[in-house]
Amino acid sequence: MKDGVRPSVDHFMNAETPTRLTRAIQGRVASLILVLVAAVLAVQAESRPHLVIYLGDDHGIDFVGCYGNPAVKTPNLDQLASEGCRFTGVFAASPTCSPSRAVLWTGLHSARNGTMGNHTDCKPDLTTLPHHLKKLGYRVVVANKTDVRPESIFPWEVLKATLPKNPDHPRKYRAEGLDTAAVDRFLEEHTRTQPNTPLCLILGDNNPHVTWEPNRDFDPAALPLPPFLVDTPKTRAALANYFQDIATLDQRVGEVMKSLAKHGLAEKSLFIYTADQGPEWPHCKWTCYDTGLHVPFIARWPGKIKPGSTSQALISFVDVTPTLVDLAGGPALPQLDGRSFKEALLGKATKHRHEIFASHTGDGEMNRSPQRCVRDARYKFILNLHPERKWTTHFTLVDGIPNSHRDVYATWLDKAVNDPATAKLISIIENHPAEELYDVQADPYELNNLASDPQHQRVLSAMRDKLHVWRDAVGDRSP
Repeated sequence: MKDGVRPSVDHFMNAETPTRLTRAIQGRVASLILVLVAAVLAVQAESRPHLVIYLGDDHGIDFVGCYGNPAVKTPNLDQLASEGCRFTGVFAASPTCSPSRAVLWTGLHSARNGTMGNHTDCKPDLTTLPHHLKKLGYRVVVANKTDVRPESIFPWEVLKATLPKNPDHPRKYRAEGLDTAAVDRFLEEHTRTQPNTPLCLILGDNNPHVTWEPNRDFDPAALPLPPFLVDTPKTRAALANYFQDIATLDQRVGEVMKSLAKHGLAEKSLFIYTADQGPEWPHCKWTCYDTGLHVPFIARWPGKIKPGSTSQALISFVDVTPTLVDLAGGPALPQLDGRSFKEALLGKATKHRHEIFASHTGDGEMNRSPQRCVRDARYKFILNLHPERKWTTHFTLVDGIPNSHRDVYATWLDKAVNDPATAKLISIIENHPAEELYDVQADPYELNNLASDPQHQRVLSAMRDKLHVWRDAVGDRSP
């Protein structure tokens, strides 16, 4: 300062030394900002889980070790359950591939998303799971089987992860299965190139969809048969093949679990195993019985989900999309039919829904016995829209699949000629009255229709009304 005169701001701004100082400060501030941004991104990545969903194909809840089947070999799914939560009340919203998956990834029931018949299109203007998650900064990738369309409304990355055809066992109606080596390579690439980007990875396997691989590990004579199967040698041979396909599926689940751990993702991921619907047996897939809709659902999230826990919360596949969006930090989605079961997932709630709804419409020229249903914790009501039709399906009509389908069903028909119990089961399988009511606690395989029982008319009326209200709400006008 000279003669008491304070230098102007311009003096300092134009001076050489302060300029260097200013630039140095600006550089430090810019560096600090970058560090803070990186820290915020890292915190966000840590607080929001990677979402890994492994989706089996035609795998019913009755065919998993940790759900009580002593004969099937599922050590990796059993381990997953020991490390997380085993849900016992999760139901597909359709017992058919494309409609079930469309509900999963839209959060809308079939009548609202447009995919009612198998291999039909969703409505072209829908906002789907990848839209929601990508807005939240997630990388959304689907591997191998998708079975939803049109592609334009599912803007996920597609990972080519399909195993090559096996010349020793040509498959009919399906690809060979999920290539877990390709999944492993993808996980390495993601952790190396996008370490701070949360990932949603949907792994669609083809197992245990028909055709099943030849049995190697099971004794057909020793397998326990559920009451919806007729005990014949061909049935047992086919069931052993189904079990073998499940064993291969379980092996792949284990390989994915190891890959997640190898790349440092296991502790940061919500890993879910489930399946699109029940198995391709009569009275199962393509029907709204529990054997067509009730699926395994196992969730592991270290530090968030209690290991070895079980939840009986009643949950529908329509709830999956809003739950994943909720876990990703997104808003509630009141425009959807589903709602988040985050609280049940974290063990903070024991209940979620009072009832679930489901629909089956058809599959090309087969399986033309459309049904609608409502189920609560005790009762199931089924409305058959065409009760005059004899129930037929791929299993009863398709030739050319050794130890499966019509080859097996023919032995059931033969046995029914002289065996009243088999004849009764065939009648239940092939003939569906307009209304069916079941006590699913006393009759879990839904073989004793109570719709004409005078003692159950009040329950029948209440369930009928619930289904009518739901059909009206979702705009279900299908004949």
